[in-house]
Amino acid sequence: MDRRSMLRLSLSAAAAACLELTGTQKALAFSDTSAFAKGVDVSTLPQIEAFGGKFYSGGVRHDALALLRYNGADSCRIKIWNDPGNASYYPSNQAVAGYNTVAQAVALAKRAAALGMRILIDFHYSDWWVDPSKQYPPHAWAGLNLTDTCTQLYAFTTDALNQLKAAGVTPEWVQVGNEITSGMLWPLGKYDQLDNLATLLKTGYNAVKSVNSATKVILHLDSGGNNATSRWWFDAMTSRGVQFDVIGLSYYPAWQGSLTDLTNNVNDIAVRYDKALMVVETAFAWTTSDGDSEPDTMTTAGTTGFPMTPAGQVEFWQAVKNIIANIPGGRGKGVFWWEPEWIPVAGAGWKAGAGDEWDNCTLFDFHGNALSSISLFKS
Repeated sequence: MDRRSMLRLSLSAAAAACLELTGTQKALAFSDTSAFAKGVDVSTLPQIEAFGGKFYSGGVRHDALALLRYNGADSCRIKIWNDPGNASYYPSNQAVAGYNTVAQAVALAKRAAALGMRILIDFHYSDWWVDPSKQYPPHAWAGLNLTDTCTQLYAFTTDALNQLKAAGVTPEWVQVGNEITSGMLWPLGKYDQLDNLATLLKTGYNAVKSVNSATKVILHLDSGGNNATSRWWFDAMTSRGVQFDVIGLSYYPAWQGSLTDLTNNVNDIAVRYDKALMVVETAFAWTTSDGDSEPDTMTTAGTTGFPMTPAGQVEFWQAVKNIIANIPGGRGKGVFWWEPEWIPVAGAGWKAGAGDEWDNCTLFDFHGNALSSISLFKS
């Protein structure tokens, strides 16, 4: 046997070992939807792999998603953009073509489901990133009135979910919008157009439920530590008859308050609206160094007091998980680490031609070696 064949055999054996799960773990992932989700958002993984990113544990190469699953991550969040990488339109032209599409989401969801992971689909309803500072509509929807936009939103949502269903994947959760604290599909559904925003969210809810009534609809804000904003937003939507199943929050200690702020907010709003609650995005830095020339976005630990080390990542995770798990009435349902696999790889930056802003918040070092903190999901 030549060296190349021996290497392939070694990698196959290692991958098989990495994928080995107990019957209990598999049953939990597939059937116990009441279990506390310990999740990861690995939406950038296909792009990292395509541009040459590799992952290792103990010096042996492995599939990153399988490594995360083996180390206790039981749920997978995947974002969807409408038409990323279309050179004729801004901001679509800022994205690398072919990534974070519906087709990509289906393929990644199949990988995750094959590992026994529960699936969360995150619709941005945009051709590129959206957050409270920007909510660009897909270029094909730009300028449409409310009725026509709702028609497009319903069709896009149901088509994507039906493609997932045809591939054998039914998401447990679906986000209608991403970090929509300031609204979505601007200017139509901006924060100063709350009636329009409510109509768009009702359309998204109905679309999700039409494909599978058991799928839980998440409304996601970036206001993890901001109770006043959370109350204002959910009061506005519930008073307009918007239905949803889960409150989703982002919580990054560098930007969204203290752990005490998070505690006070989640304990209040989960009870106030009598809803399940999840932190669908969080992370913490393992180093103050930078893996490439792109400046990192998270450069402070906020007020947590935890060191920016792998051990600090574990402490941070445990603190956030305990806060959510102890929400009154068992309403806390899970926490997701955002992009733990986003190691610095040329071509897999935050936009076309750019570098990696997140390489100090991963659960792998700059060369793809698993950090000791990768096992935090087991805690």
